[in-house]
Amino acid sequence: MRRVLIVEDTPADTKQSTAVVKNLGAEDVMAINNIASALLFLQDVVEGTKQAPDLILLDLSFPKESGFEVLRYWKSNPKLQPIHIVVWTVMGDTEKKLCEFFGVDHVVPKWAGPKELETVLKTFAEGSVSTEQP
Repeated sequence: MRRVLIVEDTPADTKQSTAVVKNLGAEDVMAINNIASALLFLQDVVEGTKQAPDLILLDLSFPKESGFEVLRYWKSNPKLQPIHIVVWTVMGDTEKKLCEFFGVDHVVPKWAGPKELETVLKTFAEGSVSTEQP
């Protein structure tokens, strides 16, 4: 887990999640605070003009957008499939089931706090989950 993309609109959550991934050894952490920019970044990855992250940490709840747009784009592009996705959100069981449908690696409820997020992300940092890109 060297490269991490955080898609989050709440500054406090961005700060917490950045601290967690850096604490776990991420070397290159990029934070994007809106879905449109996240989709443009992923389009650049598909086109080969940007390097793919090993992991996307994704919030689903945005004021005028939905993190599910990122999941749809990720799922529809084979070049993006090697990227692991962890959803960290306040949404409920329906959203969790939709995340399972899309094939995300983990869904962590924000109410569980950054400690739970760290526990889940530790599996990536320790290599329990392969994060190598083809």
